[in-house]
Amino acid sequence: MTNKQINFKFLNFKYLFVVFAYLVICLFGYLAITTAQTTLPLTVAPARQQLTVDPGESTAVNVRFYNQSESPVSGFIKVADFIVDDSEGTPRIVEEAGQVSPKFSGQTWFSLPFDRATIAANDKVSFQAKINVPFDARPGGRYVAVYFEPSGSLPESVSAEKEAGVSVGSRLASLVYLKVNGDSLEKALLSRFFAPNFLEYGSIKINTQILNRGDYHIRPRGVITLSNVFGGPVDQKSLKEENIFPDTVRSYENSLGQKWMLGKYKLTLTASYGDKGQVLEGFTYVWLFPWRVAIVIVLTAFIITLLISSFYKNFVKKETNLEEEIAKEKEEIEKLKQQLRKQK
Repeated sequence: MTNKQINFKFLNFKYLFVVFAYLVICLFGYLAITTAQTTLPLTVAPARQQLTVDPGESTAVNVRFYNQSESPVSGFIKVADFIVDDSEGTPRIVEEAGQVSPKFSGQTWFSLPFDRATIAANDKVSFQAKINVPFDARPGGRYVAVYFEPSGSLPESVSAEKEAGVSVGSRLASLVYLKVNGDSLEKALLSRFFAPNFLEYGSIKINTQILNRGDYHIRPRGVITLSNVFGGPVDQKSLKEENIFPDTVRSYENSLGQKWMLGKYKLTLTASYGDKGQVLEGFTYVWLFPWRVAIVIVLTAFIITLLISSFYKNFVKKETNLEEEIAKEKEEIEKLKQQLRKQK
């Protein structure tokens, strides 16, 4: 190979390396731009507030919206009720007061000092939302969102924890849980406590659903216990502590036990909720039997038994035949002896 050919190949390799590096840089630049365009540079504090009030009381909550971008953001500041209508606990803002049951609506109790604001770059806007509770307010919960809605063209949303601030489109909210003092109803039902009746292997997956029929959200605390046929505990898991809003079902998923289990097992749920320590209880049974493994074991044992039986029969038959041959030889020997005696 000549020096010219070597130089030509080296130049080709260098050219390909430069093109590859350029494509990698472009890809990372595109990803960075895309990421920047899908994050709304706004945060809210506090994301969630809980207040206990009396009928006729006047109070206020502090809300702060932060702009973490390099450009000012303008928009509207509004108040609306929010509801939770799925089993995952996702808040949903409802702007029209008539769409929420008067039993849980509280947006008309709130008043804001202004309805629009411009948040300077790397700055914040702070204000107090005043709350005037009517004298005839019914005891129980009211659920209100104080939110900022940008008026310009902005990216979609910033990620936020469920129930700890909510983003809907490009709106970012501080959630306010109000509890009006009084004789309110605390009532929850264990609407589902399900596990399959039969399993080949563990672990056992349990689906639990708790329905809140009370006047205020609850946060049940409890454990699910797996015990064997003798009542001995095998495994135990705690329910994840989550808010369950009025007239809403909350779903929980838990797995208990190991892969290899055999026999009948009992699953028991014990939980408490509310200020009065109300109790939720439920139980179900599960059978576990690795039937495919059992079939293999039985078939293997059957085959081994057949082999041993066949070997034993062959061995006994050979022994019997050998004894018969020895007996015949003895008879022939005796006959020969008798013949020899007669000849003498």
